[in-house]
Amino acid sequence: MIKSRSRPLLAFILVLFAAGVAIWFYTNKPNRTVADERGMEITAVQLVKDYQADEAAANTKYLDKVLQVSGTITEVSKNQEGKPTVLLSSEDAMTSVFCTLKDEVSLTPGATISIKGFCSGMLSDVRIREAVVVR
Repeated sequence: MIKSRSRPLLAFILVLFAAGVAIWFYTNKPNRTVADERGMEITAVQLVKDYQADEAAANTKYLDKVLQVSGTITEVSKNQEGKPTVLLSSEDAMTSVFCTLKDEVSLTPGATISIKGFCSGMLSDVRIREAVVVR
């Protein structure tokens, strides 16, 4: 029989073991990639409208999900980290869909394009990260 003094020690060891297993699984889970998932298709105009109408409902529907957003390019540039960015126009001149691309791609303003990436919600623009161009 286990003595009553060793029970707390045994419980502590079991808790440490369980915590170690949980940490190992959490740190070794595979990363999600845009290429592995099918994107929910939506236009840039509709995405901006949904966020402007009800941001909380739009976050529930789109946040951290893969979206395939189609629209017209208004601007192509680079962010502070040197990653390429694309702005897709909407009906509101003050709000667009801001996409940060994973790889460098030759794009021209005025062209219609479809971009697939993870939705990060809305700041001043609706944000799409880790995006790739869908041809």
